Amino acid sequence: MSAPDTNIKTQKKQHKGPLGGIWFGLGFVALLLIVWLAWVFASADESDPAAATTEPAAATETEAGTTQMETAPAAND
Repeated sequence: MSAPDTNIKTQKKQHKGPLGGIWFGLGFVALLLIVWLAWVFASADESDPAAATTEPAAATETEAGTTQMETAPAAND
């Protein structure tokens, strides 16, 4: 059942503050999303994709007898 006496003007006036707060919260979350996406895309440009190899480093011995780690060359297809 609905309320017997509804005054739309009074309801509008009473709900103005809570609805404004909801819109403010939605705007803040949208701003945070935009800032986060900008940060993700900006930090993705800094990494060098050629530096990331899927092959493990190979250990070799030098003339002095010490072990040195060498990275495998990147495969160019």
